[in-house]
Amino acid sequence: MIQRILKPKDKPVIITDIRENKCSVKSYLEDLGAVVKVIPLKVGDYICSERVCLEKKTANDFISSIVDGRLFQQAEELKDNFSKPIILVEGNYYPGGMNENAIKAALATIILNYEIPIIMTRDEEETARTIFWLAKREQMVSKRGIGIKGEKKPKKLKDLQEHFISGLPGISVVLSKRILEKFKTIRNFANAEESELSKVKGIGKTLAKRLHKLLNEEYGGNA
Repeated sequence: MIQRILKPKDKPVIITDIRENKCSVKSYLEDLGAVVKVIPLKVGDYICSERVCLEKKTANDFISSIVDGRLFQQAEELKDNFSKPIILVEGNYYPGGMNENAIKAALATIILNYEIPIIMTRDEEETARTIFWLAKREQMVSKRGIGIKGEKKPKKLKDLQEHFISGLPGISVVLSKRILEKFKTIRNFANAEESELSKVKGIGKTLAKRLHKLLNEEYGGNA
């Protein structure tokens, strides 16, 4: 059910979750001319229209949400409630602590499996400009309404972890379970040596070599 929000004709309205009140994005949005309404949201961080909702993540939160599976649960919730969801990552999303190719694999899963675009911004000011223009286009150009909606559906962490790993080439759901049983976490799997990978039943030396290359080779290489 959508709770409609009345808005002025000449200004976009942006609904933001109360947890985002600590950052400067709200002030930047108001400086740009938006009407910002702070409301506890069950899904997402910024609502720009009845169909557009953004989940905003700092670089560190983006990395930790891949590791603990929150990213994929949030992607499911966004897709369940909005036809045009977006994930926005603010700052350098390679701060260390996780293999770069594992991050690329997560990005590919969100874009291809969930069909959710990912927008990168440098800082809070650029984040605000991005959200403002999305809201302005939706409300002022496309004449779409805005309202509050969103229901979270319970998801088991193990299912999200299996879904992530089974998205890699050559990995079935059954094999993803074996991988997680051995390595316990996605981080451990991503950092595993080729010899360790080959010990998992069903991987073998050829697939182990391919996975190790996928997870460790620098992005953009010609090999």
